[in-house]
Amino acid sequence: MISDYQVYIILLIALLASVLAIKLGSTLYQ
Repeated sequence: MISDYQVYIILLIALLASVLAIKLGSTLYQ
């Protein structure tokens, strides 16, 4: 069973990964 803090950790990792992907994509497209 998944507890609340694990959900928050997963969301935080997904948010960080999306931010890194956006930064990497913007540097590649310049």
